[in-house]
Amino acid sequence: MSLLAILVLAAASSQDAVQLTDKSQIKELCEALRAQPPEADLDPAQVSAARKAAQARREEAAGRFYRVEIPSKGFSFGRYRAHDKQIELDGDHPLRAIDDMLALDIEGTNDVSFNARPEQVTAWSAEKRGRSLRLVVVFKPSGEPCAGNDAAESWRIGGQARSWELVGAQGVVASANDDGEPVGGGPRQMRVERVTLESDGAPQENEGRARLSSARAALDRCAYGAQRAGKLVLSFSVQDGRVRDPQVVLDSVRDESIAGCVARAINGAEVGGSGHGTAAIAVQ
Repeated sequence: MSLLAILVLAAASSQDAVQLTDKSQIKELCEALRAQPPEADLDPAQVSAARKAAQARREEAAGRFYRVEIPSKGFSFGRYRAHDKQIELDGDHPLRAIDDMLALDIEGTNDVSFNARPEQVTAWSAEKRGRSLRLVVVFKPSGEPCAGNDAAESWRIGGQARSWELVGAQGVVASANDDGEPVGGGPRQMRVERVTLESDGAPQENEGRARLSSARAALDRCAYGAQRAGKLVLSFSVQDGRVRDPQVVLDSVRDESIAGCVARAINGAEVGGSGHGTAAIAVQ
């Protein structure tokens, strides 16, 4: 799947999905999914109209997509498949969101996996412990209408997912489609191909690449959210031997968030020399 397609799907998910964020929305959704005509002495015409209204309300609620952010404590990872470089979600327990008031029974949760290198799994686990990693699911209600009630402040909704996203401090770090299959071309890495400075005479390629070694960890974090390969070329000035004001001048990755992350990652990196410089960095 191309980056453009991924961005279109993400935009669609944000635009047409109802954001579930608080108790009142859960209550309203459950009431709509369980809507029944009022129990009262009505004439046949009123009964028919009430039934149609209740059915229309149920169908409208069940026909929409909903977006829920599940906090770190509301989901768990399953096994890591080293051969495939993919990590699974643990679907043995419902996903829990909105201050633990909402339990989601999403079909096929056990089949959801994300592309992940071992170092990414380590980083995500650390973010999860720090409660900065979130799971975002866009789903449509299905199965049992809704369980729970307002008195207990607890509800349970079943559904079918349209998309899954892991969101960390750097933004979206991994995605999966409606079948739970990883989206994108696989785990990415950053490779510094060339760094040149005006003050260089005849720079050696290996020495040039080594100049950004201090930014390696930050660059690797930028690769987490990259959905396609490509190359970034940045220009910058050097003050006191450090990178200042890096600007992306070529971006075949075509992802502003990745380009911005790379620029921030190398800003301030010690490179020596003086004048202006350029760096070519590949996303692989």
